[in-house]
Amino acid sequence: MIHRNSTLRFSRTPGLLRNFLLALTLIALAAPMNFVFLTPGPATALFPKVLQVKENSYPINGQLYLLTIYVSNPENYIPGAEVIGCWFWGDCVALPRSVMYQDGTTNQREEKVGKKEMVQSQNGALVAAKKLIAKKFPEINVAGVNDSSIKVSLKDTGGPSGGLIFTLGLIDLLTPQDIIAGRKIAGTGTISPDGSIGSIGGVTEKITGAKKAGAKYLFVSQDNCRELPAKVSGISVIAVTNIEEVVDYLLGRPSGDLAGDLAGGKGLNSAGIHGCASVGA
Repeated sequence: MIHRNSTLRFSRTPGLLRNFLLALTLIALAAPMNFVFLTPGPATALFPKVLQVKENSYPINGQLYLLTIYVSNPENYIPGAEVIGCWFWGDCVALPRSVMYQDGTTNQREEKVGKKEMVQSQNGALVAAKKLIAKKFPEINVAGVNDSSIKVSLKDTGGPSGGLIFTLGLIDLLTPQDIIAGRKIAGTGTISPDGSIGSIGGVTEKITGAKKAGAKYLFVSQDNCRELPAKVSGISVIAVTNIEEVVDYLLGRPSGDLAGDLAGGKGLNSAGIHGCASVGA
């Protein structure tokens, strides 16, 4: 036989515990957490407004897209509920703040660094473009083309990841060769003066941005291969090591691993991932 007082005594403790746990959960969901968000940003068309050569340029047939991601500012703290939602349902990635930012950094400092990297990227793109043109199109004289010859109109965007697509855009503008050939092409990766293409962050988010823009081809660095998803549909993701591979691929004269891709039937019209030894279409 169970006495009524005993029943009251044993049911009250679980109730208080539930309320306590509920309060802790609500506090945790509302409390700011030490994370940053990465979400796909817009794909910006390079022509005719973003990138221009002031003189002696050739018409463009097609479009190149500069890809971006949104990254929450270092001074912004994300509520726990948003972090959980991002992990489970959102089109985003939540990363510990230390992965993206150094201790003590500020919004102003990061904006300044981003703008500086963007300018350096544009300068490196011109050097790389001129070197490739001198090698592959020696009949074209681009010796007089310098930084003052180039106009870039791009606001509220920073970082070095536009190097690949800026370089490809300059090559197409400065040569009569129809490299883009009516296609919609996106790209992301740093560029070195010798034409080497380096890895960038947020490559998965940038695939999403490229697809939303309607791009059919996306060039990335081979150093990003390990960060690519296992499969990609609706777009050809081509991993390369330098800008010459990009131009050769688009002109149908692939070299190295890209030649193997084409021989295996994984050409420009085949969606999937190409150029990565560890990832296949």
